[in-house]
Amino acid sequence: MWFVNACLWAVLRRWYGGGFDEKYSWLGNRGLQSFVMISALFFTLLDSLIWWQALLLALWIQFQFWSRAVGEILDCGRSTVQNAESYDRWFRIPLDWVYDKLGKQKYVGAYDWWYTELRYSLPMLVPCWCLGEGRFLIIGLLAAPVYFFCWYVFETFPFLFRLPKWADEPKNLAELLYGFLFGALLW
Repeated sequence: MWFVNACLWAVLRRWYGGGFDEKYSWLGNRGLQSFVMISALFFTLLDSLIWWQALLLALWIQFQFWSRAVGEILDCGRSTVQNAESYDRWFRIPLDWVYDKLGKQKYVGAYDWWYTELRYSLPMLVPCWCLGEGRFLIIGLLAAPVYFFCWYVFETFPFLFRLPKWADEPKNLAELLYGFLFGALLW
C-alpha cells in the first residue's frame, strides 16, 4: 500500500507543479489542487491523529511546505544573475549572514542547495514536533539532493529532454521523484 501512496503523491506533486493543466485549464486551479492535497494528507494523518489535529497538520503542510514558492532556486545554482529578490523567504536572512561571515558569493552555486534545504526542512519541524516523528524532517532534507540529482541526470543524459512534457525538465522529474518519496515516507 505504501507504493500506491507514493505514486499518488508523485502525481499530486507534479500536478501542483503545473504538470497536467495545459490540456485542461481547470486542473491549474490552485484551490482545487490545494483541496485535493489537503484531503489526501488529512485522510492519511487521520490514522494517527484525531480529526482536528489531522486537519490542522494537513493545512500546515499544504500551505507552509507545498505552497511556498521555490522559483529560481530550481536551477540548482546554475544562474549567475539572481539576487536577494529571487529568494523571497525569511530564511534567506540567516543564510546570507552565514555566507557573509564565510566570505562566499551568495545566490549562486551551493547557495541554492542550502536555500532548498531550509525551504523544505524548516516547515517540517512542526509535524516532527507534533507527531514526534523524524520522518518529516527526512522528507524536508531530501529536497536538495533530489532536485540537484535530477539536474545532474539531465545534464549527463540530454536525451531525457525528449521525455513527455510532464517530465521533460529536471524540475518536472524532481517533482515526480520528490512526491514519490514524500508519499513513501508519509505512509
